[in-house]
Amino acid sequence: MKRFILILAFAGLASALGCGMNAERGILMAAGSYGDIAVVYGDGNLEPVARRFAEELNQELTFVIATETRFKIDIFPADKLDLAKGYKNAVFLAVKGDHGPVGRALRKVISREALDKLAAGAGGLVQRRDPWATYQLLVVAMGPDRNTLGSILHRNAARIRTMIEKDARTRILRHNRYAGLATELMNALWDQYGFYLEVPANFRLTQQGHDGLHGVELMRTGPSRGITITWRETPDPEARLQDRDWLLDMRREMGDKLHHEELASGSLAWDEAGLPGKGGVKLIGAWAGQKFQGGGPFWCYFLADPASGRVYCIDLLVYAPGMDKMPLFRRLEAVATTFSTTRPQP
Repeated sequence: MKRFILILAFAGLASALGCGMNAERGILMAAGSYGDIAVVYGDGNLEPVARRFAEELNQELTFVIATETRFKIDIFPADKLDLAKGYKNAVFLAVKGDHGPVGRALRKVISREALDKLAAGAGGLVQRRDPWATYQLLVVAMGPDRNTLGSILHRNAARIRTMIEKDARTRILRHNRYAGLATELMNALWDQYGFYLEVPANFRLTQQGHDGLHGVELMRTGPSRGITITWRETPDPEARLQDRDWLLDMRREMGDKLHHEELASGSLAWDEAGLPGKGGVKLIGAWAGQKFQGGGPFWCYFLADPASGRVYCIDLLVYAPGMDKMPLFRRLEAVATTFSTTRPQP
């Protein structure tokens, strides 16, 4: 019965996305990573505002011992705004009455009503998807003057950061569906284990649980990265999310039995934010191989499912020496957000 439901859901998904997918064929796709951002300021007086905003927007993240920034941000003056049109993300900064290149560009891609609302009051934010290419996001920040614009950006830096990351996940999933999903594997996971996950076609099922461990490992190469989903049955799954020792033991068991790895205890950190859109608890840290000289970072999410009496562990793992890890984890996390133990929906 679950398999039948899933097939119907995929049919609905294809139907719902069909027009958009066909429409995307042959359309220019924005280049680069979903973490690339072009910040464009409308006039020279706004350059300090743009640079201060870029610092507040970005964050430093540590992967094992290497530090990376969440985003790669380039800052352009108005006469270079055409360069920004090829980025996955762009943030345009303008003041009311801008009649220069930024103002003219905005009037072509943002509705008159939206721009009038920004100009009428104390300013604010507006976003536009696919302004010049597919898989692209434009965020516009406008104020009546430079100081007010700077204040708007300062107050909303975290909001804009979340806005870009949330939309990036949507765009990643949109492209995955366009490029193709491993529907047979998805059917099998639902039919055998009762969970749904939008698995990209370039992932393969490499391992299934053994030695009393319930779970599956999905991997792709170039570079190596994986999603491992394991679970334990327990009378009170939600209460178990508060037991950090129990959760850590769950992650250690999975790493030992499926990955042949050990966790670096000093690298572990908990995050109550959990998996975007799903909640739960997040654990980040580093792993080291037991059978080969190597290691890398992992992000792990624990979710409680009272209906099945299970706690799920969704582990994202990357082995990519010498490469930036954030773009890889961003894509893995987007896939992880599709996890569900209820009927799949288009």
